[in-house]
Amino acid sequence: MNPLHIFIVDDDEAVRRALGSLLMAHLPDCTVQTFASGEAFLAAAQPGDCGVLVLDLRMRGLSGLDVFQHLQQQASPLVVVFLSGHGDIPVAVRAMQQGAVSWLEKPCSDERLMEAVQRAKALAEARASAHAQRLQAQQLWGKVTAREKQVAPLVAQGLSSKECAQRLTLADPDNPIDYRTVENHRAKIFAKLELANSNALQGFLRDNGL
Repeated sequence: MNPLHIFIVDDDEAVRRALGSLLMAHLPDCTVQTFASGEAFLAAAQPGDCGVLVLDLRMRGLSGLDVFQHLQQQASPLVVVFLSGHGDIPVAVRAMQQGAVSWLEKPCSDERLMEAVQRAKALAEARASAHAQRLQAQQLWGKVTAREKQVAPLVAQGLSSKECAQRLTLADPDNPIDYRTVENHRAKIFAKLELANSNALQGFLRDNGL
């Protein structure tokens, strides 16, 4: 797996420097990037970025909540930790209800910050792993021909090759198929998807929304 990204977005330079130094020292297996504004971060961010975003709630220009809502609209996998002042607590709590993992009231101790970031990092790693698995599944499914994609759901149900052939022919009489051809498709489906049996195929199709 590629190194996990940690992004820090805060318009206070002193805060950015302190957080960046702290996280780089404690998380050498991650890449750490800092941004002075929500606009700068969104301009650089990629939709599929996996990692942790330490996000100041109150900034000049786009607020942290604006950035967070933009990421939600993009279905970003980033895990968000908010930094907020005392007066921003109700807003931070609302953001957590919308999917942020935690919020920290400024100023916070290094220990509290690292605890929150470590928790967010664990969740980000799980999301990154799931994302990688989905990409791999999409790549494998892309190798399957259109006819094999018609056969696959029937095989996944545990139907025999003869039963698959009967159903496909009944559904499309102009394109009949015999059981020997289904047998050939079945073998190719298992090989292309790197699966061993119909139960595994059923799980593959279910887990990947196919």
